[in-house]
Amino acid sequence: MTNIKQISTLNIYFIMLLALGITNHVIMIPALLQSAGRDAWFGVLVTIVIQIAWVYIIYFIMKRTNQEPIFTWFKQRFGSTLTWIFTIITVVYFFIMAMIILRETTTWLNVSYLPQTPKIAISISIILLCVYIANNGIRSIAIISGVLLPFVWILGHFVAIANMQYKDYSLLTPLFVEGYRPTLNSVIVASGGFMELIVLIFIQQYVSRKLNYLSVVMLSVLLGGLTIGPLMGAISSFGATMATQLRYPAFEQWMLVTITKYVTHVDFLALYQWMSGSLIRISLFLLIISNGIPIKKPKWRLLFLFILGALLTGISLIPRIDKEIEQYTLGKYSIISLVFLSTLTLMIALFTTIKVKTRKR
Repeated sequence: MTNIKQISTLNIYFIMLLALGITNHVIMIPALLQSAGRDAWFGVLVTIVIQIAWVYIIYFIMKRTNQEPIFTWFKQRFGSTLTWIFTIITVVYFFIMAMIILRETTTWLNVSYLPQTPKIAISISIILLCVYIANNGIRSIAIISGVLLPFVWILGHFVAIANMQYKDYSLLTPLFVEGYRPTLNSVIVASGGFMELIVLIFIQQYVSRKLNYLSVVMLSVLLGGLTIGPLMGAISSFGATMATQLRYPAFEQWMLVTITKYVTHVDFLALYQWMSGSLIRISLFLLIISNGIPIKKPKWRLLFLFILGALLTGISLIPRIDKEIEQYTLGKYSIISLVFLSTLTLMIALFTTIKVKTRKR
């Protein structure tokens, strides 16, 4: 499989921080605040510590599968039937996750910057670009991530430093005013986001060297920083009560930025951050889905990606689905997400411990 391994560990970091960071940095924060209020940041801190132990399971799976393509690995050992069941489950999951971020991005752009533009036009524009990137493979995703992430990082630190004048970190305390339940709720919500590290298993074959446990832990901690930073920033800037009422607290922090009295309204820079994460996340998930479906001819693969993109756009715009996605992003289904991802991860780990005779392809 050496011809598949085309990107470095650093590339994987860039891809994962953008693809998963958009959820941890933007989408998950409103749910955390609504579920725990002021205690949310402490719940995330607890989750980071827990994840240091949990990600060993991710590392264990990667080690046992020798970082081979996970769908191929399953087929070689357990045959077509079990592989198709596994493929359908994972494809549906990644399809839903891509649909959620597409819907959130489309809605945010429509409300914030393009109120006169139909949602379908925004959605199609995003999807066409993502399909093009996904069709060009992991190297395209890696190169684009390498270009985008440094500026996303710089802008993130810029907004944090620029708003220091408005922050009052005493608003982060006192903790546990309403007991320990809010903190537990935030741990559940945050864990659902952190467990998206399972994505690493589905792109492990592209890494040019073996990932060690420390590498996975560092990635987990960095993702934790992407969550706890803007979360604490929102509470210290707006107060726990006001931050809970904001739909996108991370974006609202950009609206506070002023560079002297002559330079204000730089919130458009948040557009770069959000679109960078959405672009990489959707493209990566489309790539993973196409890897699960055995399509070898390039033209049929491209057609399949176009169909996927059309389905993502069409389904996400259905009013009923749109409402359910809204409820999901606000934490209604956090426990379901946590149970599903933890169960899927443990099941894959269990399968790696089963000794069977390797089957021919």
